[in-house]
Amino acid sequence: PLPESYFESPTVNEMPTSAVSVRLAWIILVLLCKLDSKANFYNDTALSYLFLANNLQFVGKKVCATSLKCLLGDDWTVKLDRKVKLYAANYELMAWNKVFSCLPEKSQEDMSPDTVKTYFRQFKAAFDEAYRKQKSWVVPDGKFRDDIKLSIKSKLVPVYREFYSTHIDVLKGDRTLKLVRFSPDNLGNY
Repeated sequence: PLPESYFESPTVNEMPTSAVSVRLAWIILVLLCKLDSKANFYNDTALSYLFLANNLQFVGKKVCATSLKCLLGDDWTVKLDRKVKLYAANYELMAWNKVFSCLPEKSQEDMSPDTVKTYFRQFKAAFDEAYRKQKSWVVPDGKFRDDIKLSIKSKLVPVYREFYSTHIDVLKGDRTLKLVRFSPDNLGNY
């Protein structure tokens, strides 16, 4: 039998589920399980989460664009959308956590110039690595891609902007340009 969690909609429990709905739900469940197993082939955990988010988002989009939505129900699509968001959040965490960890949680004005340089240096290296690795990764759906970019930007840029504006004056000289490659606005564009 189909797992109970697959049909937790109150409307489904009140009326009998058609045989066609059950068969289609099984086929889609098998497809989703196969996608889940394919994600294990990626060596990079962040990429496997992005793979799952991309593919589940695609399945959900196709279900909503066809009569399958009537057969599977609104609750099914809501659950799938929650999974897509969870996978996208896991992707962000796995792919960008190292970059986030290179900035202090609270920007303190009394940091030494050497400490500030270390933070900027570590941030630049971590960001360059994440950017280089991920610039070839693809999110085919434009809206979904923009949502992911906006989510990362909204978390990263404000923290960087606070650190940058508090400590950029501590660094002086030509080496500053090499050390501080990004202004907050440039970082947002990347």
